Amino acid sequence: MSEPPLEEAAKIIGEQQRRGLIHRTPLLRSESLSRLQGGEVYLKLEALQKTGSFKIRGAYYAMYKYIQEGFRKFITASAGNHAQGVAYAAQLHGVKAVVVMPSTTPWLKVKKTMDYGAEVVLHGESYYEAEKKALELVTPDTKFLHAYNDIYVIAGQGTIGVEVVEDLGDVDVVVVPIGGGGLISGIAYAVKRARPSAKIYGVQAAGAPSVYRSLREGRIVTLDRVDTIADGIAVKRPGEITMEFIERYVDDVVLVDDNEIADAIYFLAERTRVIAEGAGAASVAALMTGKVDVRGRKAVAVVSGGNIDATILVRVLNKAMARQGRIVKFVGEVPDRPGMLAAAASVLAEHGVNVIDVYHERYDPHQRPNYVELVFVTEVPGNLDVGRVLRGLEERGFKFKISQVFAIGGR
Repeated sequence: MSEPPLEEAAKIIGEQQRRGLIHRTPLLRSESLSRLQGGEVYLKLEALQKTGSFKIRGAYYAMYKYIQEGFRKFITASAGNHAQGVAYAAQLHGVKAVVVMPSTTPWLKVKKTMDYGAEVVLHGESYYEAEKKALELVTPDTKFLHAYNDIYVIAGQGTIGVEVVEDLGDVDVVVVPIGGGGLISGIAYAVKRARPSAKIYGVQAAGAPSVYRSLREGRIVTLDRVDTIADGIAVKRPGEITMEFIERYVDDVVLVDDNEIADAIYFLAERTRVIAEGAGAASVAALMTGKVDVRGRKAVAVVSGGNIDATILVRVLNKAMARQGRIVKFVGEVPDRPGMLAAAASVLAEHGVNVIDVYHERYDPHQRPNYVELVFVTEVPGNLDVGRVLRGLEERGFKFKISQVFAIGGR
């Protein structure tokens, strides 16, 4: 297994950081996570990196190396963060980049990649069809730049681990999201070299467990399908190079489901004011659920990216608020006559409950003909006992129940 040229990568990336073209991202202590998990928890905020994710590190350094070999044109396939990282790196190096993206890629991601100066080719319905097309377009003077299965890309991502050790020399645990494995390969290599006693934990989405299964089955597994909101780590097959690093340097890999990821996105937005994409929040989800135990230890969760579509963010936040009882549905049967809606709503207002949606169910065949089912979707103050609201409604002659109240960890 080739050793990644970590020192050179750190030097090259460091030069760009001093010029302000690549960020040395902050390592911030999270008081909320530290209190909840019983350790010292820090967040490495690659969501604040140029292009919105860590990808610029590996793309920039790999291009630097391949330019030395004579390449001036690069091609890659990506549906998101890697595309923007390659496009921006090519802009910084003054070379040409072609990015093949699935035709289903949201236009905003396509536009952002083009805005960095890359030529975008739309092809196929999935990443794998886009990658096949990109490989067909490779010529002798063009370098295909893989998103993760590349030793120079791994070295570039490893500069995150270098910074973690420099900023928190006695780190005990580092938690890293895993898609294809390039990020955790570089970080694990860098951290273990400097601090062999540190534990490195990878986190995958339960709907895309390619590395998790590969480790347990003793072979590289290709998934038939992936299904997760964490599109940045929705990879069907890890790389051969990255699996070697993971097997050697990573202590364990855990899974988090989409609801747990949604809770972590909400937590980061509310407690740290950081917007994380699903992949970026996966490491925090592993801590919040206790799947990685950091009690009494100094731990770093890598928040790898913040490129989340605004409509998806709204849905995720609403889902997380419902799971935590911050959004509550009150469902009741009321007489179908004027004034009933206003009367019931006034009780909610007396308790500081804000109605964000309301609708009637008139067509249930089991419903009495002179009654209607009334549903209030509400925002509830965090410290409110909803039982008091139900009792207040009952005192006014209304019978309501609560529907779909959740708490973190389950119903």
